[in-house]
Amino acid sequence: MKVEHNANLEASEVIGEMPAVCADETLAFEFFEKQMWGDTPRCAHCGDKNVYQMRDLKTGQRNKRFLWRCHACKKQFTVRVGTVLEESRIPLRHWAYAMWRMSTSKKGVAALEIKRHCQITYRAALFLLHRIRFAMTPADGTAAKLKGAVECDETYVGGKPRHGTGKHKTGRGTEKVPVFGMVENGGSIKRMVVADVSGKTLKAAIREHVDKSAVIMTDEWPSYRGLHKEFAGH
Repeated sequence: MKVEHNANLEASEVIGEMPAVCADETLAFEFFEKQMWGDTPRCAHCGDKNVYQMRDLKTGQRNKRFLWRCHACKKQFTVRVGTVLEESRIPLRHWAYAMWRMSTSKKGVAALEIKRHCQITYRAALFLLHRIRFAMTPADGTAAKLKGAVECDETYVGGKPRHGTGKHKTGRGTEKVPVFGMVENGGSIKRMVVADVSGKTLKAAIREHVDKSAVIMTDEWPSYRGLHKEFAGH
């Protein structure tokens, strides 16, 4: 309990810093560097600790790109390298704002809100949110499998075909993208794009993400037949 309490205090302190970080690019870089490296900066390429900040020769201030250089491998790097922030020209203060809003909003945050508040394009706002969600996703094989009562269902995502194309199929004959979801009663959710809704594809997804002790709940689509032989019930 004490460890959990200390973790909650640290999280509160971090969130408390965010408003200032969201308004200043230098503070944003320093904030992310602290979260990534703590008190020991290290090279993003080779991991060596013998690194130094690159500074302007005239002013002595930090390089405008907030670069570091490694004595070991001689390469330059920033805190962005090797993270979801890499290869993005969006200022770090906007990344910080998006993370702060996602962490403090009970109902989530919309890309339109990030667009308005950060004064960036809608496409950039969507990119921010998608990359942050990707970073929060557990690595393959590390997430716990779903247990208890697990509901499974498939659906199709995509806009309606344009008039005149002759393609107006609905239901399982549509050309929209099939998406499969699994929901643990009162727990986690797994969702993914699948190649098709055949028994081979759907059952493989269920085996990968659902524990054998679970009871599977589905509709009467034939692809789900036989699951009672592999799980506690169907």
